[in-house]
Amino acid sequence: MTPIMPRVAVMTKAYQEHTMLPLWVKHYEKLVGRENLLVLDHGSYPAISINGVRTERLSRSQVDEYDYIEILSFWQRKLLLEYDWVITTDTDEFIVPNPQLFSSLTKMLRDAPSGTRRCVGCEVIDPGDSSPPLDCSLPILRQRPLGMLSKWSSKPAISSVPTDWMPGCHTAHTPSTFDRALWLFHLKYADEQHLMERLALTRALDWSARSVKEGLGGSHRVPDIVMSRVMERYRSTITPGTLDDALSSQSDPDTLTSPVMAIPDVFLDCF
Repeated sequence: MTPIMPRVAVMTKAYQEHTMLPLWVKHYEKLVGRENLLVLDHGSYPAISINGVRTERLSRSQVDEYDYIEILSFWQRKLLLEYDWVITTDTDEFIVPNPQLFSSLTKMLRDAPSGTRRCVGCEVIDPGDSSPPLDCSLPILRQRPLGMLSKWSSKPAISSVPTDWMPGCHTAHTPSTFDRALWLFHLKYADEQHLMERLALTRALDWSARSVKEGLGGSHRVPDIVMSRVMERYRSTITPGTLDDALSSQSDPDTLTSPVMAIPDVFLDCF
């Protein structure tokens, strides 16, 4: 008897995202099929419309991390009525199962115990030195083969049960399993020009008083000079070896960290 493959949905929330969202659709439609993607459009103008992708229009309001959690939780629970697993990411986050271990995401999840799975978070880094801008028509990781392990991107992003996220969705109250076979590549720092353009947009948004008071989303509001220094600090840590080497000695996603090192070759053609 042929094993029954799990039904898997992927959702994200987007606002005026013209660069990463097409990449997000291109990547996840290969994993689960375009008909199983959901984009929550937080008031983009013009409204997001992608052929074959389900889109739900949200009213434009203040940016509030607690409201964001409520919105994601509502839609995750709704999707779990139809699907066995729901993946929740930002538009610049790309989950890849290790292709040496699994031929597809659905085959991996077919044999995975029910619950919430936490990914190996990797910040993909623009190396500077006059590197050309990303060409989104070409494999991304071939152009940006350096990254750093990050606790912030080691998110509980894949779940077969309702997830009780904490602000930012970096962690959750819901118990989770740290899965070394699932890598989440975060492209926020992969192209400095796009990073600064996006920062100008998010810095100008109407952030709620409680988000500002609690420092939530603070990295989306810093001055350009601060972000430039962040990039310089990351680049100053470039070290020989691969992120597999750094991961081998770490087991706690809440403390996961590394210098900037080579992304394992097995992932370089995955997106």
